[in-house]
Amino acid sequence: MTAYWDDIATQEDALPDGWRRHARAEHLRLIEGWGPPTGCWLKTDLFEERSASRALLPSLASAEWVATDLSPMVARQALDRIGCSSVAADVRALPFPAGAFDGVLSTSTLDHFEAIDDLHRALRELRRVIRPAGRLVLTLDNPANPLIRLRNALPPDVARRTGLAPFQVGCTLAEASGRAALEAAGFEVENSAHLLHAPHVVGTRLARFDWWERVALPRTERLGRTRLAPFTGHYVAFAATAVAGA
Repeated sequence: MTAYWDDIATQEDALPDGWRRHARAEHLRLIEGWGPPTGCWLKTDLFEERSASRALLPSLASAEWVATDLSPMVARQALDRIGCSSVAADVRALPFPAGAFDGVLSTSTLDHFEAIDDLHRALRELRRVIRPAGRLVLTLDNPANPLIRLRNALPPDVARRTGLAPFQVGCTLAEASGRAALEAAGFEVENSAHLLHAPHVVGTRLARFDWWERVALPRTERLGRTRLAPFTGHYVAFAATAVAGA
C-alpha cells in the first residue's frame, strides 16, 4: 500500500481550489469550536497538508505538531508547509510510545481500509498513543450520505476513471456506529457533527466559480443545523477523550 499511495501522490488534485478552501475553513471552524489543540498533537494523513488551499496545521499553531502519513512521498511533500517533523508510518502500528501525545487530529484517514477490523485496530492504536484525558478529533466518510455511499460502492477502476474517487476508499462508520467503536477503543465521545453539506460531485466541482465558492457553499452549510445533516454531510466528525485505564 505504501507504493500505491506514493503513486497517488503524483496525481493532480481533481477538485477545484475553491472547494478545498471551503473544506479547509469548515474543518478549522469545527476544530476550533471544539477547543483549539494545545500541547503536543499528532496529525494523521498529510495529503491535505501539501497545498495552501487545504493545509490545516499552519492555522493550528496553538499546539506543537508531529505529523504522519503512510506514504514517504506525501510526508516529504508536506514537510516544508507543515513546519514540523513528519514520519512515514502505518496508523495501525505507530512508532510512538504509549501516551506520547496530548491529542490526535485524524482527518479522513481511517476510512481507506478494506476491512473494518483494520479501522478498529487503528482506533485502538490512536488510543494507545494519547495520554489519559487527551483528545481525539476524528473525521470519517459519512456512509449515511447516499451520494457518498454510492461513490464508495463503485468498482475501483470505474471510480478512478471517472474521477469520483481517484484513490482507494474503504470501510467507514456512521455517527452511531462511530460512537460505539470509539467507546470500545477506550474513548468517551464528547461531540459529534456532520461536515460539508454541498451535494457531492456537482456541489464540489461548481466551486471553480467564484460566486459558488463565496455565496452558495456557505449557504449549504446551513443544512448542518437541520435534521437533514446526517444525510447531507460528506463527513461525520467526532471529538473524544481518552479514558484513563482503557
